[in-house]
Amino acid sequence: MRGTILAALILALAGPAAADDSVSNVVPDPAPADAAPPSFTPHFTFRWDALARYDDIYHLRFRPDIERGRFEVRPEVGFEVSERFRIGVRAVADYGTDQNSQNSANFDNYRSRGVSVERYYIEARPGDFTIDAGAFGMPLLATEMLWDRDIQTPGVAVSWQTRTGGESLLAVSGAGFYGPQSQGDQTRIGVGQVVWRTGDPSRFLFEAAGSFWYFDPHDLKLFFADGRPNLIRQNYADATNTGLLSNYRVGDVILRVRFPILGIPALVSLDGVKNFGVRGAAKEDGEDEAFEGNVTLGRLGTPWSWRFFYTFQYVERDAILGAYNTDDWWFHSWYSGHRIGLALTVLPNVFVQGSVVFQRRLDRQNYLNRILVDLVKMF
Repeated sequence: MRGTILAALILALAGPAAADDSVSNVVPDPAPADAAPPSFTPHFTFRWDALARYDDIYHLRFRPDIERGRFEVRPEVGFEVSERFRIGVRAVADYGTDQNSQNSANFDNYRSRGVSVERYYIEARPGDFTIDAGAFGMPLLATEMLWDRDIQTPGVAVSWQTRTGGESLLAVSGAGFYGPQSQGDQTRIGVGQVVWRTGDPSRFLFEAAGSFWYFDPHDLKLFFADGRPNLIRQNYADATNTGLLSNYRVGDVILRVRFPILGIPALVSLDGVKNFGVRGAAKEDGEDEAFEGNVTLGRLGTPWSWRFFYTFQYVERDAILGAYNTDDWWFHSWYSGHRIGLALTVLPNVFVQGSVVFQRRLDRQNYLNRILVDLVKMF
């Protein structure tokens, strides 16, 4: 059965992915040094990406193992008004072998079946500023331990950057989001971030980011009507069992280094989190810190290029708000685990990736395993 589902997933996407000819390897001749800059003509752009996934989760302790398939296509249309102003809208169409009613019980951040508009935004770049408004992807530097890339951010984000000499760059950003999760979430989120970057990625690039996240959960559907956990995931509940015990005032520090090893691009990333808003049992037990370490080798995009990655995560129970943590793992807080993956580009901007997750809750000894096989058409 598992082999049949996997074969169907790959065949379903291989056709449309192979037909995409949006990537060109032709490099235009450089313009003469004294040539006048070309005038800009407003125009529309179109791009799309797609995912076909085989997902197998086993060694679950209190429920049957899960085996499922997921298909997703995301077309995006943009209108380039000028070199500094863009309007965009992106739709998403999903089909899964499981039902929408199973998503919350399966700790998923997506709906298995449906079509919707997930992004609608304007982006302006006046001077050294970048301004985004509407519903858009995460505009700040953040790992998926803190924010799942599949969750959009309706609100406003502003960033200012300046060069600090040589190859160094300083960026200061602020953002406010409103109700990004499903099921009527009205959570308010504010973030401030400072990023410093120096160097050349072809030789050595260092990047450091410091952020403070303020979460104000409101109408976040933490429990089902019968009292079973929903978006509360593994966080502590309050004494009334209707809300969260802790506040979430989260400090986040990310350090990244990029450099080549024998001509192969390498990335080493460290992400440390501390929640300064823990209360009650979470504070007494010190359940306020999280850490992610990642090593990535290689780069995808051109045929037969490859990428290997290894990620370790250790997340204490109230260090992060589990409702927004990545669902490519299983537990969303109160866990430690490893994820290892290898991907190979088979067509321009089309790759196959296999990965495995070994993860356990911090109050348990047994690990659960998750196998993911993805066929991806990149933007």
